[in-house]
Amino acid sequence: MKKPTLTILLLCLFTLGSFAQTPEWTEYCQIRDDINHNDYPPEIAYGMYSKMDSIYNGIPHFTDLYNFLSNAVACNEQEKTKELAFRIVRWKCWDSRFFSQSKLEAIKQLDFWPKLDSLSQINGEKRQYTDYMLALYEMRISDQQCRQALHGELTREESDSVWRIIHHTDSLNLNRLKELIAEYGFPTWEKVSYDYALCAWLVAQHADPAFLHNYVEQLKKAVADNNANPANLAYMIDRDLMNRNLPQLYGTQFIGVYNDEGVMENMLWPVENMEQLNARREHMLLPPMDTTGIKIYELDRDIRFLH
Repeated sequence: MKKPTLTILLLCLFTLGSFAQTPEWTEYCQIRDDINHNDYPPEIAYGMYSKMDSIYNGIPHFTDLYNFLSNAVACNEQEKTKELAFRIVRWKCWDSRFFSQSKLEAIKQLDFWPKLDSLSQINGEKRQYTDYMLALYEMRISDQQCRQALHGELTREESDSVWRIIHHTDSLNLNRLKELIAEYGFPTWEKVSYDYALCAWLVAQHADPAFLHNYVEQLKKAVADNNANPANLAYMIDRDLMNRNLPQLYGTQFIGVYNDEGVMENMLWPVENMEQLNARREHMLLPPMDTTGIKIYELDRDIRFLH
């Protein structure tokens, strides 16, 4: 990899605050952030998830709904457990094997279990792609392992070496992902479940621009069919726009830019119509973003960056 030659780094420091989004979504995200960063006992967590469920007219995140159900079971809230269980098994990403996890095992002793189990099996019967799922998981492991070194303090030469390994790994994973999609089809929730669809998305995020652009179009169709995560789509749309040197929509993409002292700084890739950023983020189930004081990269400047 050729060492980049740097021009003078021109920074654009915008003084921007959070922009309009509904108060309900702001409150929902505040509670969600609190519960995700603290280890609350089940009775407190259950109350917080109940509040989230009432604020936004039904929890829109699969993982939050799953955790709400788990805490309902732990608190022996049988009526709520029944309601939540029947809600969650209708999600296309539901996997009937979740009921074998210790958190949900007690559901099998309740009187509604036979009907719930029958409904739960519907999506499971469609999911006959265990080889596909295993391959996606293995690619996710390699994708993340080769990037672990980036979290440490690196010289530019060390960083270049790590990126050579990353690019090689990405190339191998991309070829394998293309083969898997050709054989099994696009990795929707219904086909590979929530976790393994996420594995495919992580690999595709690091693919070449042409493949990523095509993946975005397929992911849009899956999201429209409630068969993929809209937040993942937002990240991928932004990455696709960045690849084409266009402003992003959802504020998910940052780049590392070397300044003239050789120090890398993270900068936000420019955002289209910043005033509507958080309204767009809410639509894709992303939390509000406060851009106060964030350095924003200028598209028309000749600045070399890493990724």
